[in-house]
Amino acid sequence: MRIQVIFGVLLIYTHVVMGSLFQDHVVCRYNQIKPCYVAVGQRLQMPLEDGFDLKTTTSLIIRYRKTQSSPPTPRLPRWQFVNDNKTMILTSAERNDSGTYTLNTFDVDGRSKGSYTLQVNIEAQVSSVKLSYSCLFPEVRRVFCSADGDNLHYSWTSAFNTRLEDNNKTIVLDIIHNNNNVTCHVENHVSHEHNSINLPTCIDFMIVFVLVWLFEVIILLSVLVGSLYIYPRIYRKQRTPERPGSSVTLNKD
Repeated sequence: MRIQVIFGVLLIYTHVVMGSLFQDHVVCRYNQIKPCYVAVGQRLQMPLEDGFDLKTTTSLIIRYRKTQSSPPTPRLPRWQFVNDNKTMILTSAERNDSGTYTLNTFDVDGRSKGSYTLQVNIEAQVSSVKLSYSCLFPEVRRVFCSADGDNLHYSWTSAFNTRLEDNNKTIVLDIIHNNNNVTCHVENHVSHEHNSINLPTCIDFMIVFVLVWLFEVIILLSVLVGSLYIYPRIYRKQRTPERPGSSVTLNKD
């Protein structure tokens, strides 16, 4: 049985500010069918062959042959070639690095050994997951979830009877338990985050409406009673004639 040699391997490391690398990495191979997903700002490493051409659909990144006297320089920015282990490194991935990469391999005599393609997709990691809510009825609430990142997918953890809206960004809850906690999960191909909210008790708007109506009725009755009591007194006072001799005139000597 012939053993197929995999020439192109893509190793992805998280690139931190101090320049150190975590060992948690993703391995993508050039003979794989599924795309390779990389986070924005992450570091790519490609171990390659004795001879190869690495290119995108529009540009040649690098051409290397084992017989050449000095290591080549990549033609695109942020790419580095490590001659010791024949690897290509993309120091910090950006969205415009997404695309189809083609690896043409050659033996030491320059004969073609095969051509491989790999789809690379760069995504911004999930961040800033936020929750807010509104009251529809005392027992029913609508909770909204938002986040930053690319190609986001939303899901929820809740003990309530629910229905989803707006591509799962919104959930409508029938509150029937004492535990009013709900969690929004957001993920894409390169990361995932979540956030929770404890929903307070909603005000019964029917009770509020009745109280406001009663308050308005009380004010109206107060105005009506006041007008019935004060107006007759003023009217009688204006209609009462002055009695003769009620005025007194003082004469100075």
